[in-house]
Amino acid sequence: MMQSHARNPTEQLMAQLEVQWLEASEDPAARLFIWRVKANAESIVHAFIALQQQPPSDYSAPDLFIGLMAPFDTGYGYSRALADELIERYEASEDAQGWEFESRLPCFSAAQWQTLLGDFAGHHREQLRYVVAVMTPEHISDEAALQRWLQQNVERIGTGVRMMLIDTLEQPTWQALQQAFPQRVRLITPDIDGMALMQQTASQLSDRDGDRLRCRQLMTDAVLLLEHGTAQQVEARAGMALAIARKKGWLEQQVVMHNIVGGGWVKGNAAAKAVEAYRQAQQVAQGIGDPPLRATLQMQSAFGEGGAWFSAGEYQKAAGAYRLAAGLAQMAGNRMLTIEGMRMAGRCLVLGGEESQAMADYAQAIHAARPLSAAERAQTTLPLALQDLLHIQDDKRAKALEHCAEEYQQRKQQLILRAEGEVAQQGATPQSVLLAESRLQQALEQSFQQARNQRELLILESYPGFRQAIAIGRQYLHPHWNGLPEIAHPFDAPTGEWSQMPQSMALPSQDAAREFIQQNTSKDNA
Repeated sequence: MMQSHARNPTEQLMAQLEVQWLEASEDPAARLFIWRVKANAESIVHAFIALQQQPPSDYSAPDLFIGLMAPFDTGYGYSRALADELIERYEASEDAQGWEFESRLPCFSAAQWQTLLGDFAGHHREQLRYVVAVMTPEHISDEAALQRWLQQNVERIGTGVRMMLIDTLEQPTWQALQQAFPQRVRLITPDIDGMALMQQTASQLSDRDGDRLRCRQLMTDAVLLLEHGTAQQVEARAGMALAIARKKGWLEQQVVMHNIVGGGWVKGNAAAKAVEAYRQAQQVAQGIGDPPLRATLQMQSAFGEGGAWFSAGEYQKAAGAYRLAAGLAQMAGNRMLTIEGMRMAGRCLVLGGEESQAMADYAQAIHAARPLSAAERAQTTLPLALQDLLHIQDDKRAKALEHCAEEYQQRKQQLILRAEGEVAQQGATPQSVLLAESRLQQALEQSFQQARNQRELLILESYPGFRQAIAIGRQYLHPHWNGLPEIAHPFDAPTGEWSQMPQSMALPSQDAAREFIQQNTSKDNA
């Protein structure tokens, strides 16, 4: 167990988490543990777990933590992937000797996985208290299927094994497990905060310049109060930092403090005061000599102002602020935020009932995406802008496209459930898995094509403006774009392997994006 000589706030937190783990894991009935913390502290728990996977040290519990990141597709597929990952990790370790795992394979079910894991723990029982499997799948095809698989594990976890999951107070993903198995599932809810850690770390920093150190500490306090305090408290603490920054002529720090004050007033539902703070930030930033830095700081303040007006329902004013932010983002060389600024300007005008004016802003968002590659555009909010356009052109049809995606996901869940049932009924043998997997792949392929065809028919029967927005997506994103949410091929097959598009929906020969921009840039953008 870690001794009490932890030197800094991070070390102290690691010690605190270790104590909580040791206390929680003393309960012999508890087999599955859920760490639940604030979202801003999730990385701290991950850091603690990473430390447990290092060679023994003052930070190590008497257990072997194994982080397992295999993606989840089906219950039987996940069991197999976990077994492969565990064995691969074991064979790559320095002390890999003596564990005869072949007799425990194949592994196609939760029961078989627990048998394999229990056998591994038994092989190490003299060196370890528990083998702790930390489940953090890098991809989840169906959350309901994963929940089912986890439930199948709970009653089968052996004496030398523990399982571990992580979720947050904001999104308690695994709550149903705890409710279903209150004796076997244990919540660990440490009172830790990422912002508080930042504050504590800043308070211990040393600096020969006392004013700089004090300003840094006050800024950190203000950020913490932004989450936990009132707007008045944020303004008071930020004001103290501002006084130092003004005395020293530190313009960047002044801008940051004004923005923090603005954020506090937004949270306090005082839009006018928030706007005043954001505009003060923009004014101070004008004195910064470096043009890209100046534009970046002013852009951040303009986005803040847009958010303040948006929160108050002042959509015309919000649109103006977002439009300004987009221009500043362009000056700063940030094309992603240029697109987002213009998209939000258009969105605000739509909410304010000014759809005709909004089209000019959406045209500018599309124009800003023109120099980017298709992959880069997909990482921006351009797809959201195009979806906005679909709703403007035909809201009912755009919702129907979204409904197609929802129905596909529902069918996918049902097909996975059926495949898992077939495997379980046949005893999770290699033959049953092979047959069920083949049927599942065929069914998912058919369901995917069904969803595509439904969407294509909706697009084919739509108005010209609706088809134009789709054409821009196919020109700027990928040739089969058909609205949001996107429906990805179930096995990530390249688009060339899909069945051909209906001839009537082939890509237009003209530049759809350029045509849209030309049609709308002459409109009043005020």
